[in-house]
Order: sequence, then C-alpha cells, then structure tokens
Amino acid sequence: MDDGDSRGALRRHERIGLQIVAAELAFLLGPFLVTGLAYFYKGDLRNMLYSPYWSIASSVLIGQALVRFTTQLLRSDNHDPAISWERVTLIFSLLIVLGLIPSMLVLLLVLITPQPSLFLGVAQLVLFVFAFSLYLVLGWTAQDMLSNAAPVEEFTAELDISTASVPLAYKKASGE
Repeated sequence: MDDGDSRGALRRHERIGLQIVAAELAFLLGPFLVTGLAYFYKGDLRNMLYSPYWSIASSVLIGQALVRFTTQLLRSDNHDPAISWERVTLIFSLLIVLGLIPSMLVLLLVLITPQPSLFLGVAQLVLFVFAFSLYLVLGWTAQDMLSNAAPVEEFTAELDISTASVPLAYKKASGE
C-alpha cells in the first residue's frame, strides 16, 4: 500500500472517530433543544441561561471525557513514547481542578441562589462550551486510539486427547 492510500485510510479512521463522538454529543444536545423549546413556548427563553442543566451537563461531560480517554489509554497496546504517565496525570489533575470542580461550584451556586446573576449564567455557558470541547477532543482521541490499535492475533490449538500427556501432579494424585 503506498503512502497516499495509507493517508486516505488514516483520514477515514479520523472521520469515523469524529462521527462516533459527534453522535454521542448529539444525544446530549437533544434535551437542551427540548428545554429551549419549552422556555421559548413559555416566553421565558432568557431564563434558560440560569438553568442548572448547563452545569450538570458540564460536570458529566468532563467526567465522561476523562473516563473515556483513560480507559482507552489503558487498553491501548501501542503507547506513544511521547505520552508519559506524569504528563497524563498532570493534565487530568488540571482538568479536574480547572473544569470539574468549577462546574460543580457553579452548579451549587445556581441551585442555592434565589435569582442567579448574569455572571453565573455566563460561567455556566463557558464551562459547558469548555466541557463540550474537551469531550470532543478527548473522545475523538480515545476513539482514534481504539481504531488504530494493533489487531489481536487469534490463537488456536488442536489437541488429540488420546495422545496427550497427563501432568505429573495428576499422576501422583491418582496413583498412576
């Protein structure tokens, strides 16, 4: 296979990975569309900004992105030498401290404040866009790692029972 074919196959794998992650994210956007329609119907579309659903979705997306990437990283047999566990740990720690914890705090503030401020509403949207982007990038990377994993070779063995040797431990235990 020449270099042009391999680049084409690589691009196809990348597109497939992106399509899988985009399909997952489409299921997340569905409830937001319905919620937006409900707020629009009630004539209260402005208050959708203050809905705690943004922070809930942000927290879930960040957690799912980290879990998805970690599981694929652990399952992958072809580790990139540029990826060190120390660097991965640092990135995950930063994502938790700068993404997950703030989205949980904003959720808490939105839920306990009688009328959330514009700052909290905007903070929710910024964290949601960050989490959405993070899931897209880490999910796509994880899907790419899964697609590019080396195929596992199957092993089959035939055994003729009548000529097979009996283990020594069995012979001693049975008195043979």
